[in-house]
Amino acid sequence: MFFKLLKLMNWFTAQCRQQFYNVTFGTKFRYFGKGCTVDISGKVKIGSNVYIGDYVSLIVENGAVLEIADNSFIGENCYIKCFGGKVVIGKDVSINSKSYINGCGGVTIGDNTRIGTQSMIIASNHKFGEPDVLVKDAITKLGVNLGENIWLGARVTVLDGVTIPSNSVIGACSLVSKPLDDAGVYVGSPVKKIKDL
Repeated sequence: MFFKLLKLMNWFTAQCRQQFYNVTFGTKFRYFGKGCTVDISGKVKIGSNVYIGDYVSLIVENGAVLEIADNSFIGENCYIKCFGGKVVIGKDVSINSKSYINGCGGVTIGDNTRIGTQSMIIASNHKFGEPDVLVKDAITKLGVNLGENIWLGARVTVLDGVTIPSNSVIGACSLVSKPLDDAGVYVGSPVKKIKDL
């Protein structure tokens, strides 16, 4: 009996939380998880039927923008930080658990893209080799652009200035540090093309 009552209480709490965020963001979420960090000073636009997992952090600083289109999925413990740039997540995108997006230079993720667990997209970087500039102050903000229908395997890292063409696959644990010229299957650190698509 106790566990049935606990399950009912959890369901009721989830419904109340979802309704609160539906009103707050002016949309209709499929699910809005417990324990989320929502720190919004910038602009946010969220489509319908979006899933936000438990313990997700959505941080949008003043002057930054976050857009999530319809039917997209943000898994539990993901961290999306928009500061100084615009993060645009297309339709039917899946960003799986414990992934991290740094949107400083801007990030675009095309429709129907799949991002594996614990992946990182970092849209800023530090330069070095300039004797008159400290590394902490020498920052690039070129942005990251992922096309449509891309699959990033688990633990892929994508760095600032990268473009990945539509219909590409990046193997698990790979590092993408430079723009990719054409669609294909890429693996390694740094990635190398192993197959055309």
